[in-house]
Order: sequence, then C-alpha cells, then structure tokens
Amino acid sequence: MLPPSDLTDFKTAPQPRGWVQHGDHWGLWWGNRQIASVQPGAHGIRVVLSCRKLWKDKEVRAASVRQGKRYAERWCAARVLEGLPLKEAVALLAANDEPVRKLSRAEIQQQRRLDAIPNPKL
Repeated sequence: MLPPSDLTDFKTAPQPRGWVQHGDHWGLWWGNRQIASVQPGAHGIRVVLSCRKLWKDKEVRAASVRQGKRYAERWCAARVLEGLPLKEAVALLAANDEPVRKLSRAEIQQQRRLDAIPNPKL
C-alpha cells in the first residue's frame, strides 16, 4: 500500500479542458469530465453528447470530424452555459488552457540561444 503522500498527485495534475485528441477520437472536456466525443465509425462520424441533465446520452452522425466538433460545441454550450450568448459560450467551452501556436523563426532562434546559455549553480 502506498503512503498517503503519494496519493495526492492526482489532484494536482492539470485537468483537460476543451478538445483533447486520443488517436482518432476527440473528446470535449468541461468541469473535469468529458461531455462530448467525436469518433469515426463504420457509417461516418459518430458524435456522442453526454452533457444532458438526464442519464441518457444523445448520439448523432456527422459528415466530417470538423462538422461533428462544431455541432457538439454548440449543442453543449447551449446546455452547459445557459446564461451566456451562444458565441461567447462556444468560445469559452472550446478554449484550451494553453493555446497552441507555431513559433516564428526568430522565436525559435531566440529559444536556442537561451537554451545554449549555461545555468549557474547557486
């Protein structure tokens, strides 16, 4: 059995938020749970929406992953963030904590220069 101090790491790990990809499966995370998933199936793209207040999930089909993600964003935003306008609710729901952007050449060179500087030991 592990000591109690080792069991506290699960609460300090960052919780996923927004769209998270696992292989060919996309999951929309909000409030520490997955509220929608988009995955390819035999008959097109399968979209499972589980942010309803009832116990039953809603399942729909989409023509593409992009269309399925857009549908899931709007459907869940209308139910999870009821008080906000739809455009703001979708932006808030689909936003990740860390926006991914490509670095420019100057930023890459600057990062290499900073990494080449030896760190003094204090």
